[in-house]
Parts: sequence; structure tokens; C-alpha cells
Amino acid sequence: MADADEQAAEGIQELHAQSLWRIAGRRLLHKKLAVAAMVAIAIFYGAGLFAPLVAPYSFRDQDLQNNLQGPSLEHPFGTDRLGRDQLSRVIWAARTTIIVTVATMVTGSLLLAVGLGMLSGYMGGKVDTAIMRAGDVFASLPGLPMLILINATMRDSVRNWVDWLEGYLSTGEPVFIALIASLAAIAIASLATWLLGQGSRQASIGLAFAILSAGFMLALWGLQAIFATEGAADYFLIFGALSLFVWVGGARVIRSQVLSLRETEYILAARSMGGGTWRILTSHLLPNLSPIIIVGVSASLGAIAGSEIALTFLGVGIQQPTPSFGTLIFDAAPQTVLRNNPHLMIFPAVVVGMLIFAFNLLGDALNDVFTPKAR
Repeated sequence: MADADEQAAEGIQELHAQSLWRIAGRRLLHKKLAVAAMVAIAIFYGAGLFAPLVAPYSFRDQDLQNNLQGPSLEHPFGTDRLGRDQLSRVIWAARTTIIVTVATMVTGSLLLAVGLGMLSGYMGGKVDTAIMRAGDVFASLPGLPMLILINATMRDSVRNWVDWLEGYLSTGEPVFIALIASLAAIAIASLATWLLGQGSRQASIGLAFAILSAGFMLALWGLQAIFATEGAADYFLIFGALSLFVWVGGARVIRSQVLSLRETEYILAARSMGGGTWRILTSHLLPNLSPIIIVGVSASLGAIAGSEIALTFLGVGIQQPTPSFGTLIFDAAPQTVLRNNPHLMIFPAVVVGMLIFAFNLLGDALNDVFTPKAR
């Protein structure tokens, strides 16, 4: 009887959440600046993701006879000192920004911030104290100098580790094993669900294992794709260092919300009906935290992109020849280059400025949509 009541309550909560999401979607689409920001971000991400197809030239192609040319029909953004097409390098730099921002967002803003924030707020006690004190330590450290120190001292170690892992993954054995394991786990979970019923604990455990196995397989495929990209060690180093610092603010916000939600009636009712910690966190707390998470992630993407560009500009981020907005701006920064060839600075700077501005507009719009009282 308790399970039936709990499932009914979850069904009502799910319907309520769906209606709220529809209302939020309509509000967002009525904001013209937000729609324009989403279009700009979509164009940026689309160009970066499909850079090999979109870019008219490779970022490596050189034409020393046509170096430092101004914008033209053949080269809309001009060429740099080595005769490389600047538009192509901007598009490939967008790809670099996407890889770093998405990886840092998943590890830092989602896994670490949301996971640790929920655990800290819900568990309380020593768990809360340990997580928050760790956050205080990272928050007290000067962010940019620490990022520079990490990147300068650990680059060789990370590159050696990436080279070893790349060689191991290139054999194809880990992906094949993960594929077999995920297919077996999905088959077992489907059989358990059919035999035991969808609501049984064994079926839920099997389904969770299947999802984790499939996720592990996809992660290995993703790692192979990253390792196939030149400068993989730089990517891992940058998003690893950024993830150590980006989670603190988000975890504190999530913790404060969980502290206020865990004493609400429906959470207390779920506990009284025997709901476990995992079930309460994923089925009751996480859906109510989704608006805050979305707003936080949209706000952090611009900051993450800016951090990567700043580190690369200072020489401790993405290294040549991999294109990055940091290297593009650095190459155009000398006074003689800037005075004689301003297009080398203008186009990358305008793209970066529009991207960060679009993220800020989208974050403000999402904040207004999900918290209308703040307007």
C-alpha cells in the first residue's frame, strides 16, 4: 500500500513538473533577446562541432605568399602571418572552446557541484562539514594563479598519462569489452523487469547497472574521439584544473536549496513510506533543483570559456598548433600587428564577446523564467 501511495505521489509530481516546464518554455520563447542569444549560441556550437565540414580550409594550411591579407571574398576574416585562413582558425577555435566548456560543465558544474551539494545538504553532519570545508579551501585559493600553477607544473605528467591511455584505447579492447558488458546488462535488466515487474528493487538495480554500463561505453568512445584530436593532453589538463574550482559556488547554492527542501512535507512523506536516500535524491529533490541547475550551468559556461581563453592567452592553456581564441588574440596583441592588421584582433574578439554576452543574456532570461518574482 505504501509503495502504491508513493508511486501515485510521484505521478502527480511528474505531471506538475511537466506543466511547469511547458510554462517556462513558453515564457522563454517570448523573450526576444533570449531567443537571439540561443540562436547565436547554436550557430557557434554548430560551427565548432562541424568544423571539418564548415571551415573552408584546414587550420594548418599555410600560404606564405598571401600572409597578413585583409578581409576578402576568398578569406572573409583575412589571413595571419603564416598565410592561414583566419575564418577557418576562428571556427576551429570555437571547437576548442566547446570541448573545454562542455567537459568542465559536465565534471565541475554538474557532477561535482550538484552531486556534492545534494549530499552535503541532505546528509548533513560530518558529510556536510567535510564537503563545505573542502569548498572553503578551494574558494580561499586565488583562482587564476592556482590554475596557472597547476597547468605549468603538471603538463608533462598529464601528457605522459594521456599518451599511455591513448595507446591502450587504440587497441579497441576496452571499448569492445564495454560494449559486450552494456549489451549484457541491458538484456539482464530487460529480463528482470519483465519477470519481476517494473517497480521491483532487483529490476531497478539491473536497470541502473545497464545505464551505467552504457554510459561507460559511451565515455570510452568519447575518450577515443578526444584522443584522436590533437592536443588531447591540453584539453584534459585545462578542464581538470577548471573543474577543481568551478564546483564550489554551485555546490553551495544546491546545498542551501536542499536544506530548505528536505524538511518539506513530500520529502518527509517519502521518508516515512520507506524511500531510500538515492530514491529521494533522484526522484524528489533533483527534479525540484533542475531550474536552479539550468540557470547555474548557463551562467557558468561563459565564465568557463573566458577562463580557458585567459589561460591560453597567458601561455599555459591550449598549445600551438591547436587553435584557440587565446592564441588568436595573443598573436594579434603586439602593437605593430594590431596597428597594421587590426582584423586579426577584431574578428576573434568580436566572436568571443558575442558568445559570452549571449551566455549572459540567456542566463538572465532563464533566471527570470524560473524565478519570476526576481524580475
